[in-house]
Amino acid sequence: MTVSYIITILSACDFIDDLKIIDINIEPPVQSIKVRARLKNGLMLQITESIGEDFRRYSYHLHDGDDIIKRWDNAPHWKNVRTYPFHMHIKDQEKPLESKEMFVSDVITELKKLDYARK
Repeated sequence: MTVSYIITILSACDFIDDLKIIDINIEPPVQSIKVRARLKNGLMLQITESIGEDFRRYSYHLHDGDDIIKRWDNAPHWKNVRTYPFHMHIKDQEKPLESKEMFVSDVITELKKLDYARK
C-alpha cells in the first residue's frame, strides 16, 4: 500500500464531494499522508496514515462537525482490546471496540454499508 493508492481510492468515490491533502510525504523510508474528504452528505472523513517497510500506523475519523461519529486506528494504547492494536471508537462509547486491521478501502466499504455515504 502506498500514499498514491490512498489518493486513488478516495478519488474514485462518488460520494466524496471534496478531497483536501493536508500533508504528504512520499520519500522513503516512511510515506505519510493526512487528507480530509468532505462527503456529499456533509460528513467529514479524515485519514492519517504512515507506511514503511515494516511499519504502518493509521487513523480514520468520521466527523459530523466537531463530533466524531466513528474512528478506526491502530495506536498501541488499548492493550485490553482483543484485537489489539486494532480498535475502533464510536460516538458516546467510552471504551473502544474490537476491529480488524483497516485499510482505506475497508473504510469506504464500511461507510457504504452503514449508509454514511448516502448522497
